[in-house]
Amino acid sequence: MQKPARAIRVAAPLLTILGMATPFILTISHISSAQAQEEYLPTQKDFVGKWQLSGATIRPPRDMKDAATPEQEAAANEFQQTVTAFYGAFDYLEITADGRYNFHQPGDPASGSCIWCGTWFFNKSSLWLELDTAPRLDIYAKGGDIQMTYTAEPDEKSKYAWLVFGWTKVE
Repeated sequence: MQKPARAIRVAAPLLTILGMATPFILTISHISSAQAQEEYLPTQKDFVGKWQLSGATIRPPRDMKDAATPEQEAAANEFQQTVTAFYGAFDYLEITADGRYNFHQPGDPASGSCIWCGTWFFNKSSLWLELDTAPRLDIYAKGGDIQMTYTAEPDEKSKYAWLVFGWTKVE
């Protein structure tokens, strides 16, 4: 008889605390159906246009099992600066509806020569440039910027998987 009474004495304060916290937990975790419907899945036409480099950062690869070492982060940061300087040498990235892309150099005519260009394909709401590093372009909000990440490494020493670039539409 004492064990059930003791269990009630222990459980009562816990149930009281849970009862007071429940409205806050539901408020935090509740997402309206209107918010859930606002998720944006771009179409390939959303990527068509001219884009200028607007930012760059590094992020440890998603498949990295161990925490990044300071040396890895420093090397990725240095490599990011090199690649940013490369992209910065171009006026803009042009993505055309016919499946081509072209990084235009300053002074190129609108139908300029191809310095660094190729083809792209659209798959799973992302646009992919056909390069050995498989750059993936994503748009997370209607009319938003492009985020470019790399999904392949051309060699074992590459740091492309760390790089993230932002591109803003200029038309």
